[in-house]
Amino acid sequence: MMRRTFSKLDVHCAAEGCDVRIGKGKLFCKGHYFSLPKALRDRLWSAWRAAMTAYARAPRLEQDRLNREYQQAYQDCREYLRTVRPTSAEAMTTVAYDARDFASPHIEGGQPQQFNYFSGRML
Repeated sequence: MMRRTFSKLDVHCAAEGCDVRIGKGKLFCKGHYFSLPKALRDRLWSAWRAAMTAYARAPRLEQDRLNREYQQAYQDCREYLRTVRPTSAEAMTTVAYDARDFASPHIEGGQPQQFNYFSGRML
């Protein structure tokens, strides 16, 4: 008997027309997720967290209400993504601060850039 091994990449982005493979437990690829306004991302996250917290702990009617709120937040995100293009990888940057509070920019998927801490400029 042959057993199928499941890869963490068996899930696709939920944005309409996107074929990017993402890990299980995620809804959107990075490009689509970061195309959402922060308010929508926060609403989706908080609705999901509330629904998961209430799972098997809250009365059934409360669980249903929280699940509907999560589903509505998810649908609102999908509707919004129909109107915008995904954010490019170049636009997704992260700035980390070291122990001396100096910025150290990182490019998504790449290595930290060389940074001159005295002048505050990229090398």
